[in-house]
Amino acid sequence: MASTLEQLLEDGRAALDGGDWRQAQSFFRLAFEHGATAEAAYGLARAIEWAGDFETAIGLYEKAFTLLRRRGEFRLPALIAGRELSFLYDAVYANAAAADGWLARATSLISDADDCVEAGWVHLAQCLGTLDPDRMRAHAAAATELGRRLNEPDLEFCARSYEGLALVLGGRIAAGLRLIDEAAAAATSGEVRDYQAAGEIYCKMLLCSELTLDVRRAQQWMEVAAGFGHNRHAAWVPAICGMHYGGILTAAGRWVEAEHRLVRAIEDYDGGFRALRGGAVVRLADLRLRQGRAEEAATLLRGYESDPAAVQPLARLRLMNGDAESAAAVLRRRLQAAAGSVLVAPEIALLAEVHLAARRPDEASGLGCELGVIAAATGLGQYGALAEYTMGLCRLATESANGAGAGASTVARGHLETALVAFGAAGLPLEQARCRLALARAVATDQPELATAEALTALRDFQQLGAYYDADAAAQTLRSLGHRSQHLRRAGAELTTREDQVLQLIAEGLSNSQIAARLFISKRTVEHHVGSILAKLGLTTRAEVQAYASRGHTNQPV
Repeated sequence: MASTLEQLLEDGRAALDGGDWRQAQSFFRLAFEHGATAEAAYGLARAIEWAGDFETAIGLYEKAFTLLRRRGEFRLPALIAGRELSFLYDAVYANAAAADGWLARATSLISDADDCVEAGWVHLAQCLGTLDPDRMRAHAAAATELGRRLNEPDLEFCARSYEGLALVLGGRIAAGLRLIDEAAAAATSGEVRDYQAAGEIYCKMLLCSELTLDVRRAQQWMEVAAGFGHNRHAAWVPAICGMHYGGILTAAGRWVEAEHRLVRAIEDYDGGFRALRGGAVVRLADLRLRQGRAEEAATLLRGYESDPAAVQPLARLRLMNGDAESAAAVLRRRLQAAAGSVLVAPEIALLAEVHLAARRPDEASGLGCELGVIAAATGLGQYGALAEYTMGLCRLATESANGAGAGASTVARGHLETALVAFGAAGLPLEQARCRLALARAVATDQPELATAEALTALRDFQQLGAYYDADAAAQTLRSLGHRSQHLRRAGAELTTREDQVLQLIAEGLSNSQIAARLFISKRTVEHHVGSILAKLGLTTRAEVQAYASRGHTNQPV
């Protein structure tokens, strides 16, 4: 029986190495039936975990831990406690106390051990237990050195990815991304054999790309790694990686793919890492806001306001609803919590927009200068684009407040043209289209034909993306330029239920304030709906809307 048991365990480990979770489960179950050994429980736990049954895996990991400790072992129990149980209790149950307890157990067990691979994995578990970049880097560097010295590439390169993350979080972005690129190369080439280690490496790459708005890097690595999951007989991107990639696809303007990734990530979280689902939900809310679907975004954000990824969509939603002060408060809290971090450039740029909406151009200009400093320190083109765009908007606002005449927008135009090119190079199409629309406004007085051309291009880009809130703004700019065209209508776009309600109340002669009171929404939201109705119906004035509605038309363009 012993030889049969050993053969089953060996076959199970081979199936794990090949990424065949079902076959691995079969071998380890048979091994468990032959004898409920720690090795059989541990192997079965790994196979079941990577098949997605995390609750069952937790029980098996705990059984393996107990059996191993009864034999007086401490190295593998430390790995199980730190790498598996600590993470799973946090991700599945949001049980921080149990997660901390298992991490402490792992640390105690391995404290007196000589150099061993298990000590390296416990160091990486400690990386997950801290938000301090310096402590994270110290643990990761110790694990990297152990992996290198013991000739364990799975540990070495997984640890390098953690070192890279720590450097990025600490502001040394270029150095951090180099380490992550190296680790990703090792994972793609097969030098890293462990499925879990490879998954962690790619998740760190996607996380850092999302944190730095580095859309190009993520897309390039995803192209290289496209066949990895297929070759391993399983979907290699777990919910966490899918969530980060969904955020990157949103920034890249690939919104159909982004929605698919994020919805799938939410489903994956619901089936396993339930405690982590909020990150995917708020990223989907961000996508909905970009699409102009504010009510859906508000519903998604409800209950997840404290998630760090909710800061930008929550602030933008409040800004869209005309509540600039509340939007500013959300962003200020985030900036205070992340004091000293260079990764808050997007939040700073959005806060500048909020200040401009509240007619505080001096405060916005100060933030523009701060963005310029961050861009110079990091060398990130996408941050440079945010800085130039913000400074261009601030200059426009200042000139408008001062009543500057024709030709006075030369400086603003220079900032915006620089940002336009940089956003394009960074692969950020929504930001590029918004910048183009701002450029149209900058040249409207002295170059109306150029302004019209830029606004039309922005409108086309918004419509292609599906960014209908921004498309409304472009259509309004074109109307202010005297441009009337079928292009101002959305092809095939129908009024939403709320827009149809607003249309009927306009027909009754109600003002925006009266409509807001009737529908229990803000006046700013009513103004947004009115602008959307004008754009969808190809109309230019409120009187035209009243005439249209009085003829009995609803939900169909003229």
